[in-house]
Amino acid sequence: MLKEINKIIENDVIEDDLEYFSVIIGENPSTGARSPTLWNKVYDAEKKRAKMIPLDVSKERLKDLFHCLQDHPRCVGGAIAVPYKEDMFNFVKDSLSKEIRNIGAINCFYRQNENGLFTGTNTDGEGSLEAIKPFLSKTGNKKIALVGYGGAGKAVLAFLLRSFGDKHSIYVYNRSPISEEIKKKIPVDFFKISMLEKSLADFDLIINATTLGSKNSLNETPIDKKVLVNVRKKAIIYDIIYDPPMTTLLKCAHQLGLNTINGIGMNLVQAVLAFQYANETNFSQNKIFEIMSS
Repeated sequence: MLKEINKIIENDVIEDDLEYFSVIIGENPSTGARSPTLWNKVYDAEKKRAKMIPLDVSKERLKDLFHCLQDHPRCVGGAIAVPYKEDMFNFVKDSLSKEIRNIGAINCFYRQNENGLFTGTNTDGEGSLEAIKPFLSKTGNKKIALVGYGGAGKAVLAFLLRSFGDKHSIYVYNRSPISEEIKKKIPVDFFKISMLEKSLADFDLIINATTLGSKNSLNETPIDKKVLVNVRKKAIIYDIIYDPPMTTLLKCAHQLGLNTINGIGMNLVQAVLAFQYANETNFSQNKIFEIMSS
């Protein structure tokens, strides 16, 4: 069956002597995705003949690959990289929870117990809360600005609402307009990102969920330094980007003496959660986190 996979993907897969395997699917995860390193550390610690394999695939062959993996008895599922989180969502949306359907994107897929078919979830949203839970759990009535409402932003918002929606006020700022249908369905206020400058001083927590500042746009930032000067000194600037760990946004915030959090912790936590969804393991969540952190 791996021969069939090789006919679809754009890199080469030669791992065939495995008890089972997981995958990470994307345009080119074979050139530097972090998940294989993290997942394979756990497989090695478990002393199992298992491995996460990166699969580079074109958008035109993505559905073929999905069905090929679903038919493969040794594939347990795995992770989904940009830009296929929305496409993979569409392949399994009928099996997803309402919460995940509202996000419209998944970054993890795994076998359902009842029928063995793939379903999915979004551990980006779950993982994003770990770094800010202590801050959000102390007291209520904090004002949160979420910048960006793409796939990552939707995931972060869904889990913010689930865990803290009745405790804090959340405002979403996005570059493109939000449809009236979404505004009616999601209980937060949406604004154009150009409006953020006027209210920046009001917020206790500012979360960047855009890709601005990532390795493909290193010198960009969703909020200019000249605007950041308006942020209150006790506020937190949280950038969910993990590569690089110090984005332009965080550099500017650090220079201004602001409290900052990067996305490395979130990236690790979401990997731990995704591993648990896809794999049968006797290791505790803390043990998996310890292994992946080593």
